Amino acid sequence: MLMIKYQELFNSADLQTIKIMKTNIYLILFTALIFSCQTPNAVQIDDSEWSGTISASDERNAIMNSFADAYENKDAESMLSIFTEDAIFHVNDAQLPASDVAEAFLQGHEYFDDIKNVDRNTTTMFYNNGSIYTNYWYTWNGINKKTGELLVLRGYAWFKWDGLKVVESYNAFDPTEYNKVFTE
Repeated sequence: MLMIKYQELFNSADLQTIKIMKTNIYLILFTALIFSCQTPNAVQIDDSEWSGTISASDERNAIMNSFADAYENKDAESMLSIFTEDAIFHVNDAQLPASDVAEAFLQGHEYFDDIKNVDRNTTTMFYNNGSIYTNYWYTWNGINKKTGELLVLRGYAWFKWDGLKVVESYNAFDPTEYNKVFTE
């Protein structure tokens, strides 16, 4: 008798409705859980002078990579084409005109074969103060012409832009092993 009343109370259509309602409640709870785990202000946009936006697809990245390609291909003219005439280039602690740096970089081809900058990572930063810098991480590879040994060096460089021309640059790497070739 109790069973019949239960069945009368909840026929199959009512059971279907209860299942849908139950599913909806679970979806609402799940959605609430997901949104409650996110803090709306977790990422604070920093408007300070040396904060900004970074781009992995800005055209300056391609220009910077064309400089590295020109270096690999021994093309001084193309290397220098990205710089203003009065651009300053820092290599570790030395400060030189871009033309002197290009000449020094290309001199390496006299001592190393198959020079390549591999594992390149190039991004451009647009700072809130209006400055634009391209950051460039790379692995330098060259085969010593005397010994046939592969030399591998990690490096980092930044390039400061005025429009689409570099006005200043910095390149850092450990020259210890590289410089040994000049004394051998």
